Amino acid sequence: MSEPITLDYYYGLEAEQYTFFRIPKILFSPTYKTLSVSAKMLYALMLDRMSLSARNRWMDEDGRVFIYFRMSEIMSALGCGHNKAIALYAELEKVGLIERKKQGMGRPAKIYVKNFIPKTGSHRPQKEVPATPVSEYDDFPSAERNNKNYKNNTYISDTDPSIYPVQEEVTEPVSEPEQMDAMDTTDEYRELLEENIDLAYLRQNGHADDELLDEIMDLLVDTVTSRKPTIRIGGEDLPTEVVRSRLLKLDASHIEYVLDSMLQNTTKVRNIRAYLLTALYNAPTTLSSYYTALVNHDLYGDR
Repeated sequence: MSEPITLDYYYGLEAEQYTFFRIPKILFSPTYKTLSVSAKMLYALMLDRMSLSARNRWMDEDGRVFIYFRMSEIMSALGCGHNKAIALYAELEKVGLIERKKQGMGRPAKIYVKNFIPKTGSHRPQKEVPATPVSEYDDFPSAERNNKNYKNNTYISDTDPSIYPVQEEVTEPVSEPEQMDAMDTTDEYRELLEENIDLAYLRQNGHADDELLDEIMDLLVDTVTSRKPTIRIGGEDLPTEVVRSRLLKLDASHIEYVLDSMLQNTTKVRNIRAYLLTALYNAPTTLSSYYTALVNHDLYGDR
C-alpha cells in the first residue's frame, strides 16, 4: 500500500484562496437521485465552462448560452474511457440537464447546459429578482417549502451569483465574429482554437508530430490575436478581422487537409510560416474541390 501524501492543515480562512468547481446542492436532492456522482461532476465542469461562454457572448439567435465539450476532454478530466464518457453524456441528457445540437461538417456539437432549477410555466424574469427567489419555484416538494429552516438551506447562493441567478439584463446576442472578438486574451483564444480543431484528436491519431501541430497552433493564436490592421496572405494584405474570422472557423478536417497538402508538396518552401498561414486561410474554400479531385482521380485515373 502506497504511503499517503504529506499535506498540511488549513488554518483560518486559507481555504478561501483557492478556486473550486461547484456542484449545485439540488443535484443531491430527490429530484436528481438517479444521477450518478460522475454525471454530477461532469455537470459541474460544464457549468464552469458556461461562465466563460457567457462572458464571451457565445449565444444563439435566441440568446441561449452554449458551450463545446468534446469526449476527449471528458475522458481526460474524469479519467474515464470513451464508453463511460458517452454514458455520462446520456445521463445528463436523459434527466434534462443538457441538450446537444449537432452542427455537421465535422464541427463539434453545441451543448446547452440547462438550468438545474425546475422550470415553471412562465419564463424567469430578466431584470427583477424576487426577494425570496426560492418561493418562485412551485415544483419543489411542499414539505420543503413549508420548512421554517428551508431558507437557510437554499439551493440558490445569495453570496455567489456566478451560477444563478443572473441579475443583469441580458443584451441582444451578437454575431459570431463579434463573440470571438470579445475574447481578448491569448489563453482564451488558444483554448477555443484547440477545441475547434480538436487538437487532442489530431495528436492521438498521428496526423503529424507534436512539434508541427504546436507550430500550427502557435501560428493560429499569433494571427487571431494580432493587433495589426492587416495580415499578409498569399502576397496580399487582408483586413485582420477577415483573417481572424476565417481562422476561427477551422476544424480538424481543415488541419488534416493542410497536413496532407504539405506531405504532397515537392517544391522548396522558403517561408514555412507564410506558407502555412496561406494554406490555413484558404483551407475552407479549397477543401471540397481538393477531395473531389482525389475522388475523380481514383475513379478515372489520368484519362
